Amino acid sequence: MENSSVFTQQFDIQSHHIGPDFEVSLQYLLGCMQTTADLHVDSHHLGWKDLHAKGCFWAIYRMGLRINRLPRKYDHIIVKTWANPPQGIFQPRSFEVVDPQGDVYLQAQSLWIILEDKTFHPINIDTVMDTDVISALGGNQPFPIPLKVPLSKGDMAFPTVTRDVLYSDIDTNIHVNNTVYVRWVLDSLPADFLQGHQLCEMILNYVQQARLGDRYNVVHTSMSDGRVATTISRNGGDGADFCKIVTRWEEKNPSC
Repeated sequence: MENSSVFTQQFDIQSHHIGPDFEVSLQYLLGCMQTTADLHVDSHHLGWKDLHAKGCFWAIYRMGLRINRLPRKYDHIIVKTWANPPQGIFQPRSFEVVDPQGDVYLQAQSLWIILEDKTFHPINIDTVMDTDVISALGGNQPFPIPLKVPLSKGDMAFPTVTRDVLYSDIDTNIHVNNTVYVRWVLDSLPADFLQGHQLCEMILNYVQQARLGDRYNVVHTSMSDGRVATTISRNGGDGADFCKIVTRWEEKNPSC
């Protein structure tokens, strides 16, 4: 049962938000979810401007997605979000994307942290939010969606891709926006695979911030259960991981 702490925002899918299959790009959909979360915390004076004045900012740590179907061209979508009780330095947040009839496109669970803007050290949530705000933000229970990318070793699933961080990848915190890693993963997969498969699940673990001037590798390995594990890491230098991702795909029905 929903309560007043569930925040909603409507979006319309336009022609420049879709791909060749008329489905919305996952990066744009994640952007709608992030905008809704931003508006939610803004309404409680905990948005970017408020935290920036305190020398800190929100950053996403992990996210898990379960996709039933993707919105298509000119669809109207409603994004719902609510925060769950803080867990030390972590702020859990749930998302649900539905159509106007309430049918679910996507459900997601996420963990967020607040970082100091100079040291990037995490800050306990309750030092920034008081009890009343925490209570007001809280909503429905979290979805039982896995958030941790498991360790995996397997054979190469697809060729490794190496690219540069571009200016268009950078956000207001002067690092690669969290939604961009999703595009990097999908852009590194062969077109025939993307055209023949539907993405059903994705888990993202953000490890380190990528910045302008970085060069990165995208490496895909097969997992024993048929999923694909992807690591995005720095090309050269310390070879640090930027992001770890696991995806599960199903073959598309040719008649659809």
